[in-house]
Amino acid sequence: MLYLFLSLLLFALSFLAGMMGLGVAFIATPVLGLFGYDLKDVIMPWSLWLNGLTAISGAIVYARAKMVDWRTAIPLLIIATLVAPIGVWLLRFVSVTTIWWMYVAVLFFLAYRMAFPPVMNDAVAPVITDRTRVKGGFAAGVIGIFAGFLGVGPGFLMMPTLVMLGYTARLAAATNSVIVTAPSFSAFLTHLGTAQFDWLMLGLTSITAVAGAWLGARFMARRVKSLTLSRIFAAALLLLGVQRMLILLGVM
Repeated sequence: MLYLFLSLLLFALSFLAGMMGLGVAFIATPVLGLFGYDLKDVIMPWSLWLNGLTAISGAIVYARAKMVDWRTAIPLLIIATLVAPIGVWLLRFVSVTTIWWMYVAVLFFLAYRMAFPPVMNDAVAPVITDRTRVKGGFAAGVIGIFAGFLGVGPGFLMMPTLVMLGYTARLAAATNSVIVTAPSFSAFLTHLGTAQFDWLMLGLTSITAVAGAWLGARFMARRVKSLTLSRIFAAALLLLGVQRMLILLGVM
């Protein structure tokens, strides 16, 4: 029963993540924590694996719809991939509780920024300069390390960063879906030495997560406007932050 429940749950979470151009780890990590799994050796490698798969699934949809800014996506993907293992290495020096509090703080900050985004008009293509892309590259370096440290992939940080740099939420989500693919797998490989897998669970959740992300990306590409997407993202971040904070305070 647990196998079926988690497979369906990760399908639903991946649909939401795919719609926002993210891998599923930023949602899956705290949710899987509710089931008592070990954070470092079970949840993080599991979530990072699913993160890469769901990001690829969404990226294929957005690439076919010609929504990806490739001049931004490729350099940022390379930078985030190269630095992600540094964050995983730093993980050994910090307690699990500290990691979760950092996660909560980041979620609240990003929820605020995405709830009140810059003005976005999907009918007008944003002007993205090389200077903006350079800023994105520096941000990708910092984000890649921090995301590898948290074990959630860089997508949940990179997408709002692109919005703050002037991208519409739709363009940011599509571009971000490409950026987060390889960094997720590079961080996952760093965990392999200590990772503990239930292979049947991993296989089932991989299938349902990929399907959910593909459907979520198709839904966003056809129907969701940037402002709506930005506020959905903010609400998801806020709920996750509150849920994890209550757990840390012993209320849940």
